[in-house]
Amino acid sequence: MLSSIARGAAAGAAGTTALHAATYLDMTLRGRPSSSTPQQTVDKLSEATDTSIPGDEETQENRKSGLGALLGMVTGTTVGVGYGALHKWGWRPPMLVGAVVATVSAMVGSNAPMTVLGVTDPRTWSTSDWLSDILPHLAYGLVTAATYGLMENGRTRTPLLRNRRKNKKARALPR
Repeated sequence: MLSSIARGAAAGAAGTTALHAATYLDMTLRGRPSSSTPQQTVDKLSEATDTSIPGDEETQENRKSGLGALLGMVTGTTVGVGYGALHKWGWRPPMLVGAVVATVSAMVGSNAPMTVLGVTDPRTWSTSDWLSDILPHLAYGLVTAATYGLMENGRTRTPLLRNRRKNKKARALPR
């Protein structure tokens, strides 16, 4: 079970990197600003838990920015862990189905808390807002599913590859 979870965490981390790359590419191409919802989520969580963020105003904003990014990384890695656990329990979807499940899970994992906290309301999003959310999460899902599949397949094929190399060396030796 632990190896499936570790592969899931690594796949989720790879997916999170893809999500960030897609987001920054979108920001670059369209010249749009970064989202303030992660920092707003940190603000709301701070209020809800009656916890203050230390430092002067600038330091607090920097910490909120860092904490918001870390929350996203935790979400992506956690979805990957869930993906790995499902595989351990026998779930073996085709790669594209797994990618869709990972995409939707990551979207729910990131947007549901923000919606519950009142940071955002997806019912009010424009088409552009939805695309800005869906496309990076789709990159996340595809990379997470593909990475997990490659690690799982690579793991099962490794002994075969070693045997092929040994056989090739044995055939190359003069008799």
